[in-house]
Amino acid sequence: MSQDSYSLMRGGLVHRLLHASGALHGSRRLSWWLAAALLVVTLVPLLLLANAQGMLWPRPHAMALLGDYATLARLLLALPLLVLAAPRADALLHGALRQLTHASLVHPRRQPRLQALLARVRRGRDSCWPEVACIVLAFLPLFLEGGVSSLPGDVPDWHSHAGATTPAGHWYAWAGMPLFRLVALLWLWRFLLWAMLLARLPSVGLTLHAEHPDRTGGMAFLGLAQERFSILGAAGALVLSGACLNHMTYLDASLYSMRHLLAGYAVGATLLLVAPLLLLAPTLIRVRRHALYRFSALGNRAAAAFDQRWKAASDETASTESLLDHNDASAFADFSAVYQGTAAMSVVPVTRWNLLGMALPAVVPLLPLVLVAMSVDELVAKLAGILI
Repeated sequence: MSQDSYSLMRGGLVHRLLHASGALHGSRRLSWWLAAALLVVTLVPLLLLANAQGMLWPRPHAMALLGDYATLARLLLALPLLVLAAPRADALLHGALRQLTHASLVHPRRQPRLQALLARVRRGRDSCWPEVACIVLAFLPLFLEGGVSSLPGDVPDWHSHAGATTPAGHWYAWAGMPLFRLVALLWLWRFLLWAMLLARLPSVGLTLHAEHPDRTGGMAFLGLAQERFSILGAAGALVLSGACLNHMTYLDASLYSMRHLLAGYAVGATLLLVAPLLLLAPTLIRVRRHALYRFSALGNRAAAAFDQRWKAASDETASTESLLDHNDASAFADFSAVYQGTAAMSVVPVTRWNLLGMALPAVVPLLPLVLVAMSVDELVAKLAGILI
């Protein structure tokens, strides 16, 4: 199989266009070149047009381009981040897909089912229609809304002047926003492909062992792979943080008034990232339940044999051999450790570190809002009052 057989990113209409242009040949840092090209296309003309209309540099009582934190967060941070994160994410997802085929998770007789499932995912990845739909959706809001929305109220901004959209606003509406939406939608399409794979994986017939040391039946590598999609949460948090910063700066909104929005986003983004792994929970629940039934019966026999030898060793009429002269105690302790590990098995292939790796990218970009809402001295004083 080719090196792209286990890839979720290297396929589809955009990949074909890059391959046809020759960009995929001889460039080991393609993502950096793509990120730089997107910055040049989306941001440089925007800076020139805004400067021509005198709305580039921050000014009082107006939102200039360099004072529009939502636009800067979207084009200068979130868009390059999504592009640069794709190769590293694809590498780990590539390894996870290979792990499914090379590990003993699927019996050799059922390997054709797994290969058929992977082939179905590849057909979805390589189909041009989903990415055509992404392109349509990227431009659709432009025709529905008729332009770029500005801040509510009477705050003048660089998007419009005297009720008409400025040249900078037109470029942002026709180039900046659609390209950002397109990259984000391509990521979401890959996320849906991965979720579809996890949803249909139990139907293949997995051979899982509840006593596996990773305490997830041997599926812990899927939690590690799922973390790579946390870049979606980080990109969304950057855009949300910029929009909230605009409201705090120009509309005098308080951080307290947006607390439910920010908390809801952090929790919702984390749950959305974990959701595909929940599709494996029924299978892991059955594996754990059957293993506990089996080990419980085996434990009864082991406990009875251990108790019998203990009584025999404690009997004055027994032989002079001590219980410590046998391996029964060590074997029983090992069995107890295996049983406790099985009882502690997680029914979702995710650890607390995986959850932290998914939650932090959705939370960290929101933290600068706290520094804007209050000074560093006030923040330190409040923390000191709580901790001391």
